[in-house]
Amino acid sequence: MLCLHGFQPSLSSFMGTDWPVRSLWQEITPLYRHAEVLQELKSSLEQLEKLQHKISEEIQQMPPSQEIYPVACAMEKEGSGFALTLDTKDFSPEELSVRQVGGKLHVSGKSEKKQEDGKGSYSYRIQEFRRVFDLPQGVNPDAVTCSMADGKLYIQAPVNQPSEAAERMLPINCQTL
Repeated sequence: MLCLHGFQPSLSSFMGTDWPVRSLWQEITPLYRHAEVLQELKSSLEQLEKLQHKISEEIQQMPPSQEIYPVACAMEKEGSGFALTLDTKDFSPEELSVRQVGGKLHVSGKSEKKQEDGKGSYSYRIQEFRRVFDLPQGVNPDAVTCSMADGKLYIQAPVNQPSEAAERMLPINCQTL
């Protein structure tokens, strides 16, 4: 322990003899530990920056064929019917689905491809789309057909022709109030 009696009289009167004496070593030791933790954090941050830079370079080297393209479609009236054409060149018929719900057509497709680079790593390419189309008035919903050719999905339906020859009497229902 330190003894305050050995100090000059001017200091001993200022400090007094009843001040506690403490060792600074207990206060410095945690600072060394904090410095070690900060050094570990700094090296981890540097590694993350290198990894981010590498990922950024790989993304920039991605060929244009892997860019995102929306599925193009064209709806037209074809003679006495309705025709819908969708460009689905990246999808096989097994990856496409066409559902009819009431007066709506739900068209969807999902394609998953795994690609290996030969160095032990691989990438997945997933494409998916969903579209909903309203069937025009007068289209026979039971006669909707789908076909696929040259990377295009064709959906067709004939329009019902109103029959002019059929005539019927409509009854009048009477209710008393």
